[in-house]
Amino acid sequence: MNQGRKTTFEERVEIVNFTIAHEKDYQAAIEKFGVSYQQVYSWVRKFEQEGRQGLLDR
Repeated sequence: MNQGRKTTFEERVEIVNFTIAHEKDYQAAIEKFGVSYQQVYSWVRKFEQEGRQGLLDR
């Protein structure tokens, strides 16, 4: 199972935009960007609730 990796804010925005543009195809995002399902799902959810601000490092 993919453990994911560290990402920048810009990468998270790109990954979320890609995932949403591809009808929330999480598997495609996982394969293309080398991140985990949990990361992508969490980022998409935060983006939908808070916009880009939700993707900032805390």
